[in-house]
Amino acid sequence: MQKYNVLIVDDDLENANLLKIYLTKYTRCIDNIYIATSANEAVESYLEHYQDILLLDIELENNTNSFQIIEALPNINAEIIFVTSHREYAIQAINNVKTAGYLLKPVKIAELVVTIDKAVNNIKNKDIAQNSVSNTEAHYPELVAIPSSNKIDLVHRDDIVYIEADGRYAIFHLANGNHKIASRNLGEFEKQLDPKLFFRIHHSYLVNLNMVTNINKSAGNYCELLNGKALPIAKRRQEQLHRFLKIK
Repeated sequence: MQKYNVLIVDDDLENANLLKIYLTKYTRCIDNIYIATSANEAVESYLEHYQDILLLDIELENNTNSFQIIEALPNINAEIIFVTSHREYAIQAINNVKTAGYLLKPVKIAELVVTIDKAVNNIKNKDIAQNSVSNTEAHYPELVAIPSSNKIDLVHRDDIVYIEADGRYAIFHLANGNHKIASRNLGEFEKQLDPKLFFRIHHSYLVNLNMVTNINKSAGNYCELLNGKALPIAKRRQEQLHRFLKIK
């Protein structure tokens, strides 16, 4: 059975631990469970582990809320379940964010299990759809346009070693040692480039697999490139990369 990772976000640690107990005891498809007590912690945790399911308490400390987490992660691919004491927030969640569901506090075990099952089914359906798209012929251009404030550079995809995220910008690191800064984010270029050649090893890095010399597991998981650069592989991406390269 495939297992999924969960991130619980709640500024009340007692509530978060109770949800963790429920998930551990009553669901069989959950693997690792992470807890964050603030929006900043939640963003950092997701960017490190890329959890499959997020259980988000809407109201957080210091006048923050979980909608800010979603705004900070525009390319989030996790299933979202809101947890709230206020029914009006559930209406806002339904209207503004695509969710697997919402739970009203105090959370009932049966409702939690049903909602987790729905989230897991959504993940499976997305995987099926993605595999279907992957199996169809798609055309990816060999030349990549890199727009900046005053010009557009064209580079051949084979000359790209890796692309680095820098907020709303992306930095192209090229085989000749040069780099170019694009006025678009990394996610935009990930859509344009052939997924058989370019792999997102980390939230911040999209790597040309033809430029990879080895995967170093002795000092953590690092992807070593032809230009001598070593880039970290996010924990959540390690297994996917191994499957992709057929080494596991």
